[in-house]
Amino acid sequence: MRVPFEFAQTSRHGEGSELARRAALDGWPLVVAVGGDGTVNEVVNGLLEAGTPVTLGILNAGRGNDCRRNFNLPSRAPLALERLLAGRDVPIDVGLAEWPAGRRRHFVMSLGVGFDAAVAARAERSRGSGRAPYVRAILGTLRAYRPLPATIRVDERVLSSGPITAAVVANGPYYGQGMKIAPAADPYDGILDLVVLGDLGRLELLRWLPTVYRGRHLANPKVSTARGKTVSIDAPAPLPVHVDGEPCGETPVRVSILPAALRLRV
Repeated sequence: MRVPFEFAQTSRHGEGSELARRAALDGWPLVVAVGGDGTVNEVVNGLLEAGTPVTLGILNAGRGNDCRRNFNLPSRAPLALERLLAGRDVPIDVGLAEWPAGRRRHFVMSLGVGFDAAVAARAERSRGSGRAPYVRAILGTLRAYRPLPATIRVDERVLSSGPITAAVVANGPYYGQGMKIAPAADPYDGILDLVVLGDLGRLELLRWLPTVYRGRHLANPKVSTARGKTVSIDAPAPLPVHVDGEPCGETPVRVSILPAALRLRV
């Protein structure tokens, strides 16, 4: 089976968005992101910036590969290629993060504020493959991080105001290299799932972190959840933010859901 295609390799941060936008505007019906979750995020943003009908394909080949988990994509390359050629296209929801200065960033998995965003920034500077760099980043961040006050609004109503360890706005259940942070999150339901880790001490956080991989952290009384179409997070001292695992500025940030905003080849 002969399939026409073009291949372009990124050489710098942000180039994935530029290449994807250009491909969409040139009329390519399917644009495939080959790489980690950060590469997928760049391609998603490029496609949505183009504003033309196009389908996203994913060949996850990075350290985290949570896109594969969230969208139930094959892990084996031959099957993944088969799906790209003969699969079906489904509409997925997309999250939109907005900052007061007018900056915008789309995401397909999650946005995190606080501890996990600090971990993401440290992990980005780490070397190595697999889960080890992320675990090292968690332990390194844990030494200095402490809960800080923040105000969180869901659908414009105040949900909480006080110290938090982290807040995660999820479009899918998985992030952080397999952590099931929001077990009920569904990228097809038009709703954002919010998980807030409250005032957790360092030892308490360290003890509960392993439970996140199976979604059992929700049993902790200091962990709360909510669902809505918008989430706003503000703090007296700016807190770090990540988008799909990529460091992305600080609070204040407002998040909204764009239902069925993108087609994905599955």
